[in-house]
Amino acid sequence: MWTGSHRIVNDFRKNILGLLPLSSEQALHMMNDVPHTYCWSPSLVPKPNDWGPNIDVCGFFFLYDKTDYPVPRSLMDFLDSGDPPLYIGFGSISGHDERKLFRTIIRALNITGKRAVVSDKLIAPDTEVPENIHPCGNCPHDWLFQYVSGVCHHGGAGTTATGLRAGLPTIIVPFFGDQYFWSDIVEKAGAGPPALSARSLHTRHLVDAINFISDANVKARAQEISRKMRDEHGCEAAMRSFHQQLPLDAMQSDLEDTYPACYRIPKYGLKVSWPVAQILLGVESVFLDDLLPCATCEWNPAKSFNLSIPPLYRTPDRVLPYTEDQRKKIIAAFSDVINKVPQK
Repeated sequence: MWTGSHRIVNDFRKNILGLLPLSSEQALHMMNDVPHTYCWSPSLVPKPNDWGPNIDVCGFFFLYDKTDYPVPRSLMDFLDSGDPPLYIGFGSISGHDERKLFRTIIRALNITGKRAVVSDKLIAPDTEVPENIHPCGNCPHDWLFQYVSGVCHHGGAGTTATGLRAGLPTIIVPFFGDQYFWSDIVEKAGAGPPALSARSLHTRHLVDAINFISDANVKARAQEISRKMRDEHGCEAAMRSFHQQLPLDAMQSDLEDTYPACYRIPKYGLKVSWPVAQILLGVESVFLDDLLPCATCEWNPAKSFNLSIPPLYRTPDRVLPYTEDQRKKIIAAFSDVINKVPQK
């Protein structure tokens, strides 16, 4: 994970948060303690027993149903004209021989007697399309999958989740990355056959896979997975996880708590937000040298922080989010703190 994302993370730390970049050793050590929320279904991949309380598995995230999709009349007519078809598509995957793949799909459908809605990315412009196939352009999967009997796709996490949530037995033809992982998960869950090879997809293999997902037991298993996934409510569970992991006491600004603390004033034992700091700076109650970055969670404080003003928490000097009365209360509260600090 770090190998693939370290440039993005370090760019964000340096240019947005005003922090020093992390080495691989620092990052790996810090990630052991950082709270994580994984957005996959615990019904498919339960949280391992050796993962600590800082890690939650909450369920897939789904967009709202696409009820406003302008359905092409030809597509609706095809869906209504016979038994529910299959859906076959490989997303935005490129670099494969679409003509060869499409010929394989045609032969497999003819042998099994199935119909299919096929992504138009698999159909070359001058290709003759048989009557048992309907080309499909950009179409919301959560809408289309209501009308099909099974799916064959590349195994992207989103497409896999949408198909299983719809209760559809699933054939996966992985091309790279986590697509192999999801094909294994679907197979182990009993909702689909072993992965098919994208480079050497033979008609016989696709026929066997279509027959596999046509089995009543496989369909029943896919429906069971769907029921469990619909009870998970991944977005809501992830928000609960996020808020439960927040160290609210450490984040709260002293003097006025509307905005999170991002600075410490060590000699007074205070942590304040940038708007509060602006007020104190404006009346020269403190100076920039008095402000040190405040780490909500100090994963590696010796090397992670340098003195800067995080632009995330900044507001323009002349646009403070407080009324005059609120400013006076903040200054008065700060004066009370100063008066309580023992004089050296």
